Amino acid sequence: RDAVDPIIHKGYLGELADAFVPAGMARNDPRISPLFADLRGFPPVLVQVGSHETLLDDATRFAAALGAADVDVTLEVWPEMIHAWPLWNAHLEPGRRALEHVGAFIRRHM
Repeated sequence: RDAVDPIIHKGYLGELADAFVPAGMARNDPRISPLFADLRGFPPVLVQVGSHETLLDDATRFAAALGAADVDVTLEVWPEMIHAWPLWNAHLEPGRRALEHVGAFIRRHM
C-alpha cells in the first residue's frame, strides 16, 4: 500500500522505528510491538484501518493476535481510506462516520 498512501511510507516507518527502539533492543520485543505481547486480558479493542493504508497488514495482524488471545476485537477496514483519515472529519464524511463508530464502540463497552 506504500504507493497509494500519501502519508505513511515504509522508509519513513523504518526511520521512526530507528528513533523509537533503543539500541540493542529487538523490534519484536513485546515492549516495542504489541504484536508480540501477551494480549490476554486486554479490554475490548476497536481497530480501524483504511484499505489504502500502508499499515493495513499490521492492523489486521494485530486484530488477529487479539482474537487469538480471546480478546473482544472489532476490525473495521474502511474502503479507499488512507492513514489517519478520521483526522479530516471536518471535510471527509467517512472520517465523521469513523468517529461515530468509535463513539458507539465506547458506549457499548462502558
